[in-house]
Amino acid sequence: MATLHELKEYVREIGELYSAVALCAWDQRTHMPEKGAEARAKVLGRLERMAFERVVSDRIGELIAAAEREGARSEVDQALIRVWKRDHMRHRAIPPALYQKFVETTSRAETVWEKAKAASDFALFRPHLAEVVDLIREMAKLIGYTESPYDALVDEYEPGMTVSSLRPLLASLRKELVAFLKELSRGTPPQTLSAGTYPLDPQRQFCREALGWIGYDFGAGRLDDSVHPFTIGIGVGDVRVTNRYQEDEPFSGLFGALHEGGHALYGQGNDPALAWTGLSGGASFGIHESQSRFWENQIGRSLAFWTYAHPHLIRHFPGLAQTKPEDVWRHVNHAQPSLIRVEADEVTYNLHICLRFELEVELIEGRISVDQLPERWNQATADYLGVTPPDDRSGVLQDVHWSGGMFGYFASYTLGNLYGAQIAETAEREIPGFWDKVQTGQLAPIREWLRENVHRHGRVYLPEELVKRVTGSGLSAEPFLRYVRAKYGEVYGL
Repeated sequence: MATLHELKEYVREIGELYSAVALCAWDQRTHMPEKGAEARAKVLGRLERMAFERVVSDRIGELIAAAEREGARSEVDQALIRVWKRDHMRHRAIPPALYQKFVETTSRAETVWEKAKAASDFALFRPHLAEVVDLIREMAKLIGYTESPYDALVDEYEPGMTVSSLRPLLASLRKELVAFLKELSRGTPPQTLSAGTYPLDPQRQFCREALGWIGYDFGAGRLDDSVHPFTIGIGVGDVRVTNRYQEDEPFSGLFGALHEGGHALYGQGNDPALAWTGLSGGASFGIHESQSRFWENQIGRSLAFWTYAHPHLIRHFPGLAQTKPEDVWRHVNHAQPSLIRVEADEVTYNLHICLRFELEVELIEGRISVDQLPERWNQATADYLGVTPPDDRSGVLQDVHWSGGMFGYFASYTLGNLYGAQIAETAEREIPGFWDKVQTGQLAPIREWLRENVHRHGRVYLPEELVKRVTGSGLSAEPFLRYVRAKYGEVYGL
């Protein structure tokens, strides 16, 4: 056990370095002055390299091997060895200098992406993205793969997932959703609320209230503004969320807050015993997304939720005083192909992911170039959604992920939708009076059920194993399809 104790102390040091990285990254996206970008890129590169060198060192490899030889131990200890062995072997393939270059390059690229998006100018971002893609391809080659270099990337976010397993899943889902969209067109579209102006400060207050309803602990977190909403775990007792708001639409900010709040509840709900072990966080990015999509959609877009939330909405926005809960519920469940992924409805959202998945695979496999992305994006949007972006801002520049080198991540959003629907079906069965609780704002029992069944385990279980433990079955698209068909069928009077 002495070896295991030494391994835990070693990985704690790595975790503390990553905590400093997270704090720098949060500040960069929220409060850092523009002229600090270059220095911040250098600092992030140095800190990440220090952590990276420890992850790939001979010493951690020796400790992992020795701990394995010591034999069986607790489930958590077995998971610690499994997770660090995987991370050690995966990252050992990448030279520290190359990794530092990648961190510095993506840090600069994200700053340029913000400017390029504001100016709707892909040409400004193109050389930075090209450099990121070259580095990503190089790292995928070093990590190794059997069929597609993209497999090496998606495995970072969803252990065990490959292009060959994702492509039929996404193709089948796309077919079902496109057919359902046509079915909805024969129904009665919900009447949407008239446009208005919604000041940002009341929006921020409303979102802060909503985070309180779902149980986000402000004593262990913050809510700040950013260009792209995100959640970040700084360390024990510190899981922060950011959000963005639109003056002509109060619901985008609310759903952004609920989404990020779902991520944050996962982090805040980890078993304290997992702190500094590398087992905090989520079983995978898809499982993490299941928690954000659960609160944003299954709860936040339900009629029961709006029965409770409507008086609070009116208090912040008196101009909506003539509306009823049903009016808001129908408004926020209007299904219509649109340009912006983060504002897409639940029927069309996964089509955005199918689009990005195909483009990423083509790009990483070298079948298209960075220069071709705007044209390919626009064509794919027309093919998948029947709409065409009028500019780069609402097209190829809308997401932050590529600037950060997060190729392989987007599939996690769809996997999160599927996992989330499975988990929600189980929660409805197991929590007495589930929807009565939502309708009266009693969300604590739901949060605690999730904490007990999902959150506290962190990375102890692989995603497929965790979902089977919670729901009794492996990944399936059927619960999600049942969910959207039932809800949107009611909204559209089918």
